[in-house]
Amino acid sequence: MNITVRSGVDATENKKREKDPAYKNDIGRHAHVYLLGAVKEVRGEEKLPTAVNALAIARDIKGFLAKQGFVEIAHGQKPEIIITVNYGRGYLPNPYSEALRDKEFTNLSNTDNFNPPSYKSYHRLDERAVLASQEKLIIQVCAWKYPPPADPKKKPVLAWRTTMDVDDPDHRDLNIIYPKLLAAGAPFFDRHLDKDGEVMTDPSLKEGHVEMGTPEVVKGERK
Repeated sequence: MNITVRSGVDATENKKREKDPAYKNDIGRHAHVYLLGAVKEVRGEEKLPTAVNALAIARDIKGFLAKQGFVEIAHGQKPEIIITVNYGRGYLPNPYSEALRDKEFTNLSNTDNFNPPSYKSYHRLDERAVLASQEKLIIQVCAWKYPPPADPKKKPVLAWRTTMDVDDPDHRDLNIIYPKLLAAGAPFFDRHLDKDGEVMTDPSLKEGHVEMGTPEVVKGERK
């Protein structure tokens, strides 16, 4: 079972890092002191097959962040970023297709931060395109710049976002597999995947399938 990871960094920040490799590789100079905000389901057209323990995800994401050099705020300290975690099922924009319908935003899209190279450059393009077009079970970890804009009419600024997904959401229990999703994505927190576009990993997962009848249809280390 493959896990796909996509990750992007704010364009201005990414340009700064590309010009200064030493800064790019030193997380201590990045915004890394965080406050954990919401951990919630983002509902699409279909229901998740099982209820998810958001409190368990909130507990475990802190450990994955710590391993990547992020520091949770202490009492009286102000954060540099706010971390949020969204999970759900849905369709992500397909980077291997030129069709407009494959570029549309969905409930868990991240087109604005995912900018792969020309789709023609990929090996086994047809296979990748088919896999990317399928419905996914998704977790997204987002970092928002703090403090937020003083003008309440302005939207919060996204610093970085990492998206992890697997296929077959009707038969996956996110409670069982979310640690593997986070383990696959954590090394890419606050990293921009532009050259490779996305990374596929095989964590040798036990399937963790949910036996169901007919589903109810509602509609490396930091381098």
